[in-house]
Amino acid sequence: MKVGTCSIPDGTALARFRDSGEYTHAEAAEAVIPGNGRIDARELARLTMDRPGLTPERASRLVDLWIRVQGVLLRPLGVKPNTMRDGREQPLPEVGGRLGPYEVFEASEDEVLLGDTDALLEHRMSFVVADGKAFIGVVLRTRNKAGDAYWEQFRHNQTQLLHESLRRGLSRAVGDGGETNGRETAADR
Repeated sequence: MKVGTCSIPDGTALARFRDSGEYTHAEAAEAVIPGNGRIDARELARLTMDRPGLTPERASRLVDLWIRVQGVLLRPLGVKPNTMRDGREQPLPEVGGRLGPYEVFEASEDEVLLGDTDALLEHRMSFVVADGKAFIGVVLRTRNKAGDAYWEQFRHNQTQLLHESLRRGLSRAVGDGGETNGRETAADR
């Protein structure tokens, strides 16, 4: 599956967030939905955010331990720890709910906008499905020098993380022949 870098699609909630003020980083990736696969943005977001890291399953227990340590060490600094652990399947996103570590701001068949704001960063991520393509994009605003330092540590991996996340979400969503893998999507109803 070919995934490429693109601009954030115009007219999306993520584009509105990007355009609402200065930002540190904005980026998106796109891929054609394979075969005749039908997937909506809510299912794509759920499947992509279900254990989204690039961590091999054999290292999951170490990651889970690190997430617990992260909660103890970073919470007093105002940083919300990642909550992706124990291999729990993520629910379909609903406005006001959470998907992984992020609050869901918008959720429709066309776009899911997630994000969070903490002492260091204001972060939004969007999953968009339109015209036979799937998109994932991020907009990041650092809030202070500590946020700038945090971003500096992770910026080198952002493009790879977006591409791999979209590839993984689509691979989970679309099986052989373009059928969705066992879950009914809004497009099927």
